[in-house]
Amino acid sequence: MQTGGDATRLVGTLRALIKFANDTGEHKGDPTAGVKAGKMDKSDGFLAWPPEGEGDDPIAKYRAHYALGTVPRLAIELALNIAARREDMHVIGRQHHKNGAITWRPSKTSRSTGRVLTIDVLPELQQALDAMPASNVISTAFLTTGRGRPFASAAALGNAFADWCIAAGLKPVLCPDGKMRSYRLHGLRTVVRDGGKASLQRLADRGATGPELLEWSGHKNLSEVQPYIEKADGKKRMKNAVAKPLAGSK
Repeated sequence: MQTGGDATRLVGTLRALIKFANDTGEHKGDPTAGVKAGKMDKSDGFLAWPPEGEGDDPIAKYRAHYALGTVPRLAIELALNIAARREDMHVIGRQHHKNGAITWRPSKTSRSTGRVLTIDVLPELQQALDAMPASNVISTAFLTTGRGRPFASAAALGNAFADWCIAAGLKPVLCPDGKMRSYRLHGLRTVVRDGGKASLQRLADRGATGPELLEWSGHKNLSEVQPYIEKADGKKRMKNAVAKPLAGSK
C-alpha cells in the first residue's frame, strides 16, 4: 500500500540521486522539476487501541491472558481508568489513592501550570487493586517488577508493557501511513486518525464534554481534546444525552 509519505520520500530520493549525477557530470537537468511531492501522511507515532467490542478487541484479549491479581492486568486497568502518561504511571501508588480517587500532579503540568488531577476510581480498577496480593517488599507504587520493586523509569515500564502485549498474542498492526506498529502503553491514552480509540476516547464516547475531558486528562486547552469529541461514538453519545435530565426538570 502506497501512501502520500511514500511518494514524498521517493521524489526526495530521486532528486538526491539526480543532483549527484549532475554534480559528477553524469547527467544534466532534472526530470523531476515539475513533479510535486505529495503531503506526508499525518501520524501520532503510536498505535491506539481500538474500542472494546470491535474487531479483534485487543483489550479483551489482553485481559483474557492476564488474570486479576497480576501486575500486567493492573497496568491496563490503571491506564484505562486514569489516562495517566507513562512517565507518571510508574510512580503512582498507594500514597495517591485516597477516598475512592487517585490524586497526583502530572510531571508535565509540574513543569508548567502545576495543575493537580483527581480521578475517581472506577469499579474495574478498584476490582484490580483489591485483587493484588500483599507484597513483602515496601513499595508505594502500584506497578512493580517481578521482584516487587518499582520500575526504575517510565521507559522500563513501557518496555515491560510491550513485552506483556506480545506475550498476550497482540500482533503488530499495519497503520494508514504504511508502517507496522505494535501495541504499547502510550496507545491506551492517545487517539490516531484511523478511528482508533483509547482511554480519553472511551470517556468521549460516554458523553464527556470538553471541560470534563480536560479535568480527566490534564490538557491545557479545549483544542487538545477536541479530536476525542469529534471521533466520539454518536450512538453512545445520543443515549447518554437522552438519559440526562433537561434543565429545570425534576
